[in-house]
Amino acid sequence: MTESGNGWQRQLERHGAVGLRALSGTPLADYRARRLRVNGQPVAFAAPYLAIDFSTASLTQSRGVMDSLGLRLKHSDFALHQDLSPPAGFSRLLFDVLEQLRCDSLFDASQRGLRGNLDAAFLQWCQTAHASGIADSRLGILLYTVIHMVRARLIGTLEDEEAEALVEATRGNIAPLIGSHLYQLRSVCDDQSGYAALSNCIAHTLAELVDAEAHAALDDAEELRQRYAIVLPPDWRGDADVDEQVFADNDGVSNVAISTNESAEASLDRLGDYHVFSKEFDRTVTGESLFNKKKQTRLRANLDCLIAAQTVSVSRLASELNHLFADPQRDGWVFAQDEGLVDARRLSQLVSNPSYQQIFVQERWQPHSDAVVSFLIDNTGSMKRQRFKAVAVLVDTFCRALTLAGVTTEVLGFSTGDWNGGRAMKAWRGAGQPTNPGRLGESLHIVYKSAGQSWRRARPSLAGLLDTQHFREGLDGEALVWAYRRLQLRPESRRYLVVISDGAPMDAATFHANRDGFLSDYLAHVVRHVEGGAVVRIGGIGVDLDLSDIYRHCVSLDLGGTLGPASYRVLQHLFA
Repeated sequence: MTESGNGWQRQLERHGAVGLRALSGTPLADYRARRLRVNGQPVAFAAPYLAIDFSTASLTQSRGVMDSLGLRLKHSDFALHQDLSPPAGFSRLLFDVLEQLRCDSLFDASQRGLRGNLDAAFLQWCQTAHASGIADSRLGILLYTVIHMVRARLIGTLEDEEAEALVEATRGNIAPLIGSHLYQLRSVCDDQSGYAALSNCIAHTLAELVDAEAHAALDDAEELRQRYAIVLPPDWRGDADVDEQVFADNDGVSNVAISTNESAEASLDRLGDYHVFSKEFDRTVTGESLFNKKKQTRLRANLDCLIAAQTVSVSRLASELNHLFADPQRDGWVFAQDEGLVDARRLSQLVSNPSYQQIFVQERWQPHSDAVVSFLIDNTGSMKRQRFKAVAVLVDTFCRALTLAGVTTEVLGFSTGDWNGGRAMKAWRGAGQPTNPGRLGESLHIVYKSAGQSWRRARPSLAGLLDTQHFREGLDGEALVWAYRRLQLRPESRRYLVVISDGAPMDAATFHANRDGFLSDYLAHVVRHVEGGAVVRIGGIGVDLDLSDIYRHCVSLDLGGTLGPASYRVLQHLFA
């Protein structure tokens, strides 16, 4: 998608999200890149008729989808739904769809416009499903029929002759199996637990009719998932243990459960001989919490002045980054072409004018970015020598340009809560100063901009990079693990971690109480672990320093003068 097209789509999504938040009463709800999000993290939904692309959808369809998702957030207890859900497979998919239909039916009868939006969105999805050949597979026609049967029972029927013809035979076959439970659904719509009991019966009964191929489509076979794309909505995994959704905690990081090897994750905290004496005094804060509003305003004004003095075009930089992070994606059709696929609507023009050649259509492809870039910034005392200002300008400009390019960004920082170990050091002394205590410093992690925040909303927080009152010592290895795990939670298919640092980790208390190289060895182990996996691509930007002994992909950057175009090509050097 082009820069302007991506911005227009995002504007439409934001307008739709306004209604979503108003209806659901969830202030942190949003809709972006065909995903429902709460506090920036995706909330999976199984109903395929809610998957919508704002760039191609009509106004009524987009409103209907937002209304339907708003009703889901308003009327469904996600934790209860998770507890009552079947563990996996087609039964879980059906259970989720039936819950969505329950929430759709709970609209206020006085809201006629909302009912009209729901009906319009559903009808347009039906037309898309017909054209996509949903009846060509056993799984597709079964799910399509169940959706129509349950929706008709809870909300009412719609005049769609083509849909009636498609579902008639399948409806006749499954009605004797689920009829009694289907009839009772309306009476328990206000009781999520009672409704779930009936939904489970329906889901388990119909799951027995689905053959092995359909089950495979809901598991790990990517080819079958693509074949059933009209049935399986975005983010669907089909596994209750993997797909568990919990709303975000106070740090703004979603507690979305992911399928990981717990022992491997635990070992990441203890690579080599690394260990921590006490985590009692560790903190994770936002950039805004570091300063009062008055100081934030002053810092932001200073940062804007520094950025204005640079010679970089943000729009041109966004175009370059779009080429780096975007992949081609089909974006509609180009009509009236001299070759391609025949456009049946133009055949009449050929009959009336045999010399007319522009009767073909071609697929249109546009770059689309499904990527997230996280900047992890060293906030140690050695960064105070003016270069911290250049880093702030660099990162803030990158965030603006990446946003224009359709790439999600996150900005994190790391330091310590105090000098020379702070309270953790005092606790170690109180314990009799045991040998080899491990890390003693107080870890301080700063979220200047979370991935769920827009650049505009994060501007005051990003300005905190211009003040060094919290710049102390550095525990680089643990900060890298923290940033890496945040990226693991992201839904984007491509994840990038950029570490900006001017030296090796250093915490005086830890240095004096442990063996030589305790902190730097752990950092090297963590980097090797991340580089050896396929989840996150990592690169290092050394501030007047060569980081090649730590990072496989790195670049050294001189931040002593004015930032020019060459300074902003570091991401191409790292990830091209």
